[in-house]
Amino acid sequence: MNQLSSAYKLIASHHKDVRVGLYTPAHQGISGNRHLEDIYQYDVPFLTRSRTESIEKHFSELYGTKHTFWLTGGGTQAVLTACALLGTQYKRVAIALNSHISVINGIILAGLEPYFIASESLMPNTEEVISALETSGVSALLLTHPSYEGITIDLAKIADYCRQHDIALAVDEAHGSHFPFLDKQWQSAITFNADIVTHSLHKYTGSLVQTALLHLPFNSRFTFEQIMRVMGLFETTTRSNLLMLSIEDAINKGYSDNGKSLFWQAIEECDRLRSQIDNYGDVLSYDTQVSDPLKIYLKSNCAMGEELAELLYQRGIDGEFADEEGLLLIFSFNHKREDFDFIRKTITEIVPIIVGKAPKETLVNNNFCRHPQIKILPKDAFFYQKEKLPLNKSIGRISSCCIKKIPPGIPILIPGEEVTDWHIQHLPSDTVIEVTKN
Repeated sequence: MNQLSSAYKLIASHHKDVRVGLYTPAHQGISGNRHLEDIYQYDVPFLTRSRTESIEKHFSELYGTKHTFWLTGGGTQAVLTACALLGTQYKRVAIALNSHISVINGIILAGLEPYFIASESLMPNTEEVISALETSGVSALLLTHPSYEGITIDLAKIADYCRQHDIALAVDEAHGSHFPFLDKQWQSAITFNADIVTHSLHKYTGSLVQTALLHLPFNSRFTFEQIMRVMGLFETTTRSNLLMLSIEDAINKGYSDNGKSLFWQAIEECDRLRSQIDNYGDVLSYDTQVSDPLKIYLKSNCAMGEELAELLYQRGIDGEFADEEGLLLIFSFNHKREDFDFIRKTITEIVPIIVGKAPKETLVNNNFCRHPQIKILPKDAFFYQKEKLPLNKSIGRISSCCIKKIPPGIPILIPGEEVTDWHIQHLPSDTVIEVTKN
């Protein structure tokens, strides 16, 4: 690191003149391992939120927001804060089936009533979202966008509808935290009149795990003071300086000329890879619905996603996630040209192997789509007296637990939801469920 940023300077100015520190943490910014000295000297507990407000204002200028808050409790902290904020003014919130488990946890804590958007797939399309808003009578929408797989919809149209009908819009943009660093073709929800936007920084911008941002766009109906009032509920009193420095490094890199150049280099290489795959027809293809330029969802008419993953893994390529339908590959600015050369070469090797397989049955990726039957508030079900029952004896009962599909951490049973035949068909037969006591 050639040039220290303001946060580094702020930390360095604290411990420079200290001989004995009578405070936590136990390591006191010093390590017995001299190779770790540079790490420990930056982990001193004095970077309170008030002291770093000027740095957050700098972030706000970069992102073009009313205020951008840095978080060290991950995207989960950002979503929980958003839910708590919505809960101070609203009772019913529309969410999609692809919502992260943290959305459900936030709904439980805030005492909100969820309205699930009816959709043909986990990620609803634009028309399905607007139709739900027209008929549900909700006053708030918490949308996960883009999807885990990189699918986007017309967020500008949805945001305009929300603005016209006085519906609060919060966007969990965990899987689009890199969009602000890209071209206008991939715009962040920050630019679309959303009220709250959350980012998980470790996924795509290179920051350490557990780092995140919460954005308050300029036209947000919420204020800085309202955010501060609820954010403390989910924030440790001693935040990790190392995580905060990682946030700053990632943001500065993303907005730098070099960072943008690296993003564009990766995008161009992904386009080259797609062009190669276009030559293989249905033997090896990719989902054209995926609009994130750094994601490729591989599919084949002759192989399951798990088989594709295994073929690549045997040759030294580890994908993000595989299911029956396909294999998700996620690229970043850290992938070099030689990485892409190796991937292209490897794909050339596995195509003849795939060709030799028998055609598989056509699958539609909607295995986890359902219409949740919410019988009581999730908060009430979660804190209600409960008992454990095997799955086959739980049908018709009200769940008091969460069961999630990982990745991407989406719930397939939530507190307050009735256990139905759908759950019997889609959960392992030996599943034990917590249900409310009759």
